[in-house]
Amino acid sequence: MRAAVLAAYIIPALLVFALSFADLASLLALLEIDLARSQGEAIHATLYGQSLASVGLPALQLKLFTQSDPRPKVRVLHYMGTNFGMTGVETFILQLTAAQKRRGLTPSILMDLHNRQDVREIAGGYGIAVHDLPDRNSAARLLPWKLGTAVLRAQRIGAIYRLLKSNDVLHIQAVGLSCLDGFIAAAMAGADVVVTHHGTLSWFAPQRDLLAEITFWIEKRTASTIVMPYKAALAELISEGVPADRSRVIPFCVDEELFAEGRHAASQSGFTLVLVARMVLGKGHLELLWALSKLSPRYPQLRAMFIGDGPTRGQIEGEIDRLGLRQIVECRGKVDHREVPALMRSAQVIVLPTYEPGEMYPVSLLEGMALGLPAIGTRWAGIPDIIDDGVTGVIVEPKDEASLVRAIERFVADPSFLAQSRDGALARIRSRFTATIVADSYADLYREAMSSRTPYLTSHHIRIRPPRCLA
Repeated sequence: MRAAVLAAYIIPALLVFALSFADLASLLALLEIDLARSQGEAIHATLYGQSLASVGLPALQLKLFTQSDPRPKVRVLHYMGTNFGMTGVETFILQLTAAQKRRGLTPSILMDLHNRQDVREIAGGYGIAVHDLPDRNSAARLLPWKLGTAVLRAQRIGAIYRLLKSNDVLHIQAVGLSCLDGFIAAAMAGADVVVTHHGTLSWFAPQRDLLAEITFWIEKRTASTIVMPYKAALAELISEGVPADRSRVIPFCVDEELFAEGRHAASQSGFTLVLVARMVLGKGHLELLWALSKLSPRYPQLRAMFIGDGPTRGQIEGEIDRLGLRQIVECRGKVDHREVPALMRSAQVIVLPTYEPGEMYPVSLLEGMALGLPAIGTRWAGIPDIIDDGVTGVIVEPKDEASLVRAIERFVADPSFLAQSRDGALARIRSRFTATIVADSYADLYREAMSSRTPYLTSHHIRIRPPRCLA
């Protein structure tokens, strides 16, 4: 196992360091700085605007980078090292970066774009740069697997390192204990690191190998701030050694401009429930179909819309036919995220009866509530932090089909409860979950990390002015 760790990460780090050393040597040669000189003399001269020649160093002048704006523009690179296709994590990143762009930050995204081309297209529409991670190219495929993996890791560390030269903060979007290559690249570049976790430690426990433990050890010692979206998940991190003073709860968010409320009266011809999720085991599609089969004889106006695709779609379609629900259930499949708001506005309630082990903090519930849809969700993961039971929607127990039936019937049969819950959902989103609120919270973390940096000279701290004879 230790040999595998060396092959996967330590060797690539050494390779990248060797490659980057040429850049460092070139920079020092350009500046003609003698490393044997007193670094304190150089910093002292810089602070007081003196030429380096005045302290016996070459005639180039360095000035510390200063920004008159008390809230300087922040350049942040969002990095996600894992790839499970388009999930709620990518949706969160897109909505957060769109808000950061509007708030004056300069966000960019780095991830493996295989099966994620929507990220580049949507982010590009916001003017946000998206970079693709190196993949296992033809040359690496010809090598033995471990050596090929080492080469790929070195390429990825190098890609992150090069991008961090023009960024202030690396924001790691971690699914599990991952992204060790990001931590290595940030250490090499002298960049600050903020980590947002998209999975609990208890969920990730079966996959915690030596490599994951090394990653977690480094994260706890190098990250400026580690973020979880709800308190129970953060408490789990703190119980495993994450410093409480460097951890924070910041919820996931919804882009309030994309998901702007379109208040509408309930349709007289139908009452539609919408479920937005990948079609995978545990998302609750089958439980909702069972509930519909029990309610539809009493409420013929009841309808359902499924948005999303996935490996269990065939099973779900088969269950729709078996229960005789084809006339009232519509499967829309994969939908461009920009088209989701219009579809959701045709519904009256958003439902997510999930019990998926990897569920964290479903953004689809936030999106529905932002449009004025009360929510039905399970007491699972961070959902009770999203839904205020009886105020913004109803919480049911996982796999409890009878309680799901009662929750749906409560909305269908009681228009006043539906209206009150709609108002409660809108108020809750506006008070805590808008992308603007969350983007500002992260901006504060970035600036706090940047302001507490160790005062050594890096390319982020200095501007180089040529000698006066060349100016």
